[in-house]
Amino acid sequence: MIANDDLVSDVGGVYVHIALCRSKCIYCDFYSSVLRRDFDWHVYQDCLVKELRSRADELKGWRRITLYIGGGTPSLIPENLFAGFMNTLREVIYNASPQAEIVETTMEVNPDDVNQQRVLIWKSAGIDRISMGIQSLDDHELHTIGRRHDADGAIRAYSLLKEHFSNISIDLMFGLPGQTLESLRKTLEGFISMHPSHISAYSLMYEERTVLTRMRDSGRIKEADENLSVDMFSMINSMLRDAGYVRYEISNYSLPGFESKHNSSYWNGTPYVGIGPSAHSYDGNKTRRWNSADLDAYINGVKKSDVYSESEILSETELYEECVMTSIRKSTGIELKNIRERFGQEVAVRLIGKARNSIEKGLLEMKEDRIFLTDDGIMVSDEIIVELF
Repeated sequence: MIANDDLVSDVGGVYVHIALCRSKCIYCDFYSSVLRRDFDWHVYQDCLVKELRSRADELKGWRRITLYIGGGTPSLIPENLFAGFMNTLREVIYNASPQAEIVETTMEVNPDDVNQQRVLIWKSAGIDRISMGIQSLDDHELHTIGRRHDADGAIRAYSLLKEHFSNISIDLMFGLPGQTLESLRKTLEGFISMHPSHISAYSLMYEERTVLTRMRDSGRIKEADENLSVDMFSMINSMLRDAGYVRYEISNYSLPGFESKHNSSYWNGTPYVGIGPSAHSYDGNKTRRWNSADLDAYINGVKKSDVYSESEILSETELYEECVMTSIRKSTGIELKNIRERFGQEVAVRLIGKARNSIEKGLLEMKEDRIFLTDDGIMVSDEIIVELF
C-alpha cells in the first residue's frame, strides 16, 4: 500500500471564483452575491490576486496547469479590467511554477453578456475555452427557472462565440418544471445543430434554501416525475451518442479530444487551488480547504491578511470514499489497481463484494479490472455510491 504522502502530481488546476451575478437563478445553490452598483471591482480583483500570490507555493512543481474562471458570472467583469486581471493571474502562476504550461483557460459566460467587443477582449486575453449556460431552447422553460435570456438570444450568443472560439461547452438541464420529452428533443436537436465541442447535461436538483425548492414546497411548481427524468436521460444519452459525442463523466459529453481538462482534475484526484469566496481546494494528498462563503468577509480577510478559510485533514476512510465517489462518476469507472495500491488488497476485495449486488442488477459492470456504471446505473448513482462505501 502506498502512503498518501508519496502521491505527487505535476498537474493541477487553479479555480478563480467570481461570486457576482446580476440576479440569482432560482435553482442555484452556488455561492454568489447580486452585483451592486457601487461594487469595487478593483478591490475584488486585488484580493483574488493577493490570495493567489499568498498560496503560490501550492503550485510549485506543477507542469501542466488549467485555469478556470467560474462563478457566479465571470462575464460581468468590466471590459477595461479583464485583460489586466488575466495577465496578472498568469504572471503569478508562472512566477510560482516557471516550468509550467497553462494547457486550458476556461471562462463561464451568460448568453446575455455576449457581444462582439467582449468576445474579442476575452479572446485576446487568452481565454481558449468558453462554458455557457443555456439550459434550454424553450422560452417557457427558461422563464420558469428564472433565466434572463431567451432561445434566440442564446443562439445568437453562441454564433458570435463560434466565430472566435473552437472550444465551447454549453449546459443543458433536464427534469425542468413543465418540460416534456418533445420539448427536450427540440432543445437537443438545436444543441446538436450548433455542434459545440462539449455539452454538460444536468438533472434539475431541488437544493435546500433555493427559491426553486420553496416554490415546489408551496405547490407553485411540480417536480418532474422520476420515470420521466429517466426517459429524458436516456434520450439525451442516445441522441448525443448518435451525434458523435462521448459521455466521459456522468453529466459530461464531448467530441473526441474536447474533454474538460480542468473538471477532470476534480474526478481524477489531482490537486487544485480555489481562489475567491467559497472556493474549495485540494492538495492531491489529504488536505481540503475552503474559503468563507461571504464576499465581504472574504475581501476584509484578505485585505487584513486575516483568517478567511478553513481546512481539514481527510482520514483514510474519507480518502477511500472520496476516491470511490469521484472515480465512479467517470465512464472509465473505478480502477481496482489504484484501489489496491492506495488502500490495500483487502479493501479492493471488499469493494468488489459490495459491488456484486449492483452488478447482478445490471447497474454496474466489472471488466478489465475496473468497475463502472451502466447507463441504467447512472440515474441511481447516488444510491450505488452509498452501497460501495
